[in-house]
Amino acid sequence: MTDFVPLLRGVPLLAELPDAVLRQLAGRCVPRTVGADFVLFRAGQIPAGLYLVLEGRVRIYRTAPDGRQQTLTVEGPGRPVAELPLVDGGSYPASAVTVVPSRLVFLPRQEFEHAFRNDPDTALAVVRALGTRMRHLVQLIETIAFRDVAARLAMALADYADRDGTPGPDGTVHLTLDRTQDELAAEIGTARESVSRALRQLKQKGMIVSKSGKRMVLTDPDTLRGWARGSGK
Repeated sequence: MTDFVPLLRGVPLLAELPDAVLRQLAGRCVPRTVGADFVLFRAGQIPAGLYLVLEGRVRIYRTAPDGRQQTLTVEGPGRPVAELPLVDGGSYPASAVTVVPSRLVFLPRQEFEHAFRNDPDTALAVVRALGTRMRHLVQLIETIAFRDVAARLAMALADYADRDGTPGPDGTVHLTLDRTQDELAAEIGTARESVSRALRQLKQKGMIVSKSGKRMVLTDPDTLRGWARGSGK
């Protein structure tokens, strides 16, 4: 039987939960295998639970009144899909669909709510996680509103490096980016051509040490963020 505790521990909302609670939640998880283009949920639906990606990729998107879709993010292995509605009791603010055939883990909402309501340590851990998320969102809004494309891309790469990168011996970070340039463009609110130019600019500035396909070597995330906050100068 698969141990889902490490997977749950990787969810920011659940990262600080007591071990006993995580083991209990892991025992309630249900594995699911779905094909490409499988809709997990649509914006406006009430969450039934939390999805986590074991294998594959899930695209989170919003649909405009005219039918156009805006990709918000693409989640890969080890990542949760729209966990915040578990806490606020509201509907999903966006829709989610698999990009490729995927293996997922599903945690029913009532299992999480039971732990939250009955264990003070669990409630405190979740509140702290929400505070961290709030700080991140404020930073993200500032980045999108006031920074140029290269700076926004640098901030995004720093986040990817923190999450999925492998530290190198010289202080760099090795990263395999599981996103296309179109997906990157959608996430940072720009066009694909602008992402291509921004990647070249970051390489010229030494923020990207080397790049081959989706594999790249980056300077450390703090340097990337510092450069981005300096308006890309």
